[in-house]
Amino acid sequence: MVIFRRLWMFIPLNALLERISNLFLCFLFSVLLVVLGIDSLHAQDKPFEVDIGGYVKELGQISTGNDFNTVRYDNILHHRIESDWTLSEHFEFRADLRTRLLNGYTVNNTPGLDQFYEQDPNYFDLSWVWFHTDHSLMHSTIDRIHASYINGPWSIQAGRQRVNWSRTMAWSPNDLFNNYAFLDFDYEERPGVDALTAQYSWSYASSAEAGIRLGDSWQESVVAGMVRLSLKSYDIQFIGGHYLNHLTVGTGWAGYLGDAGFKGEISYFHPEDTFLEQSGHITATTGIDYMLSSGWYLQGELLYNGGYNQQGNPLNTLVQPPSADNLFIAKSGFLLNGSYQIHPLINGNISFMSSFDRSIFIAIPQITFSVTENVDLLLLSQLLKGSVFRQAVETPNLFFFRLKWSY
Repeated sequence: MVIFRRLWMFIPLNALLERISNLFLCFLFSVLLVVLGIDSLHAQDKPFEVDIGGYVKELGQISTGNDFNTVRYDNILHHRIESDWTLSEHFEFRADLRTRLLNGYTVNNTPGLDQFYEQDPNYFDLSWVWFHTDHSLMHSTIDRIHASYINGPWSIQAGRQRVNWSRTMAWSPNDLFNNYAFLDFDYEERPGVDALTAQYSWSYASSAEAGIRLGDSWQESVVAGMVRLSLKSYDIQFIGGHYLNHLTVGTGWAGYLGDAGFKGEISYFHPEDTFLEQSGHITATTGIDYMLSSGWYLQGELLYNGGYNQQGNPLNTLVQPPSADNLFIAKSGFLLNGSYQIHPLINGNISFMSSFDRSIFIAIPQITFSVTENVDLLLLSQLLKGSVFRQAVETPNLFFFRLKWSY
């Protein structure tokens, strides 16, 4: 490992990564050019097809202090357009655009908010602010844009995509490429990442996958692989590779204990730069789910967060995608969740998130109404209790109203 680190000292890494990114873009455009040529020759096999969809959402938020003397309002008008292009028998292309118009307390009272939204967390800058005034901000981002080659057991994708290695519900130490924040309920699609991935499947539940996530430096990149196997009633995966400034290995599983679903993930992270001087840490999560005869669907999940590092505002940390080695604002965590179909058009859900080692208690009740075939109404609250939030969050009681029209 020492030899490995010394070799990297003599490699012009930034130049190498820049060259990789240029090749990455060339690959995307080359794929499109080749595809268009192939499609014109083989249009009779699978015709050119484009599927367009999306939605418009109106999300209102009221946040209050515990004494209800402080009341704040925020609003987001959100439009998403999704496009899937079948270019030929083996080639596909996808591009999605997410646009949001924000106004209210946060826009009025957050200096530099436009700069925050201008900064794309991925390698390529596909995010921009249309305008920013004292009262409103309009922002767009291309969160999916990738070309896919599919031929029998092979699947190759290049571009901004979702690389999903997660097996559990709230916390995922196996999700090295694009983890997500459980409290960010309004981003159902979850973040994408600029990556090149290749997968080979030799059966329905068995495959090997490798991926490269581009970063401005080696410490901001991910190079990892996964093997997924089926063993009796369990799907098991093994992962390993380079994650930011760590080497990592791990495993995950999903199966059944009797009639209950049983899932889990374990990852070990070891710092690369101080490989011999420092020890690594383990982050692990496990959970069960069960359907009662009464119709209640119950879920429970436990977390050991070995990479816990207490930094920043706890609420901001909870609504931003975490790193795979530090998934929560405490060393431990647990989640209880229950959902019930009250009526064919009405679903209720309640979640409780807490910790064994810090004073954290989060209650998330919600109810969803199917108003029409294409219109849904969501009422949801996030109630943040405990000493961790008491001093850091002025308005810990959050109430949301969301109307969504899909097309």
